[in-house]
Amino acid sequence: MNTPSLNLLRLLVLVGCAGFLSSCVHLKPADREFHTAAEFAYDATFDAPEAGITAEEALKRIPKDPTFQQIKINRTLDRSYLQAPMGPYRVGPGDELDIEVAELKETRARTKVMPDGMLYYDVARGIDVRGKTISEISTLLSKALENDYVNPVVSVNVAKADSQRFWMLGQLQKPGAYPITKPTTLIAALSDGGGLLTNVESSEVSNPEAADLERAILIRNGDLIPVDFERLVREGDMSQNVYVKGGDYIFVPSLTTRSFYVLGHVNKPGPVYFEKGATLISAVAAAGGPQTDAIVTKALILRGGTLRPQVAVVNLRNIMKGQEPDLKLEGGDIVWVPRSPWSKLEDYVEAVLITAAQAVAVQEGLGVLGATGSAGVTITAGGN
Repeated sequence: MNTPSLNLLRLLVLVGCAGFLSSCVHLKPADREFHTAAEFAYDATFDAPEAGITAEEALKRIPKDPTFQQIKINRTLDRSYLQAPMGPYRVGPGDELDIEVAELKETRARTKVMPDGMLYYDVARGIDVRGKTISEISTLLSKALENDYVNPVVSVNVAKADSQRFWMLGQLQKPGAYPITKPTTLIAALSDGGGLLTNVESSEVSNPEAADLERAILIRNGDLIPVDFERLVREGDMSQNVYVKGGDYIFVPSLTTRSFYVLGHVNKPGPVYFEKGATLISAVAAAGGPQTDAIVTKALILRGGTLRPQVAVVNLRNIMKGQEPDLKLEGGDIVWVPRSPWSKLEDYVEAVLITAAQAVAVQEGLGVLGATGSAGVTITAGGN
């Protein structure tokens, strides 16, 4: 059976695996919590700091704020995304159709299009209706039934459009899957979802205090669509009001959620949740540490949204040796440990952001399917 949950899982697995640069999200529950960086048994790649450090050395190890640089992502919004889709609705697997031979009410039936695109109705043999219009299906059924009815005229209507759906998750009043039965803009989709959650539990889309619009994302066919949610929602900029398509994934994170992602060439990539005092080393520890062949001298911390990200290039090896101070993290940060050397930072950051967005899509989709707590661990002190 092609259930909505199964469809979501298939969709998110395809989305998540399509662009991962070095790893997939860790889905196995972690079996421990990390309280400080010192509790983690790191790989031999790192040299353990010496015992009996001086007061001056201890001061050097107090976590510092990362030094960020602004990255310009030269991605423009394709203007064709702002044009309403043209043409009639085309049927796909999962759609339910109301079918009836004209003037014969007893022939009325609701029939579901099978996963392989085949439609079975009355005595007609299976008909492949994938990608066909209602008019085309009506003609095919009339021809298929002409040996059993006198000049049959078959009426067909879409009863339930499940093949053309998009997903909205995160800080919305009604997250979930939504069918596309007519051209639907992004702002209309957010309104259909009840609007964004706010600190005052208002459903007004124009008052999104609790929704982090800077980090909101729209994924289509495994790629990030560069929509500026801030301009669209807060300023009413209709130049960002794209039309959603079947298979789109929209995620609006929370301003208050204390979590970040540790991705790349680590042993347990995925989200990490913390209560206070999260640092770079404790985050990497929670992700199981870097793999033995990771490029630990050119790790990244990314902060901000996908349109105007900031990045800090950090040397994990030096930090673990105590040669450089540990670094503070904030909710929403992305920590990336590379598998191979990179040269042009702007291009590499763009690829990392796409991978991170896909990781979020996979994780949030698993949460909808009930796999809560399936990835990540909690940091309660973070080495402070």
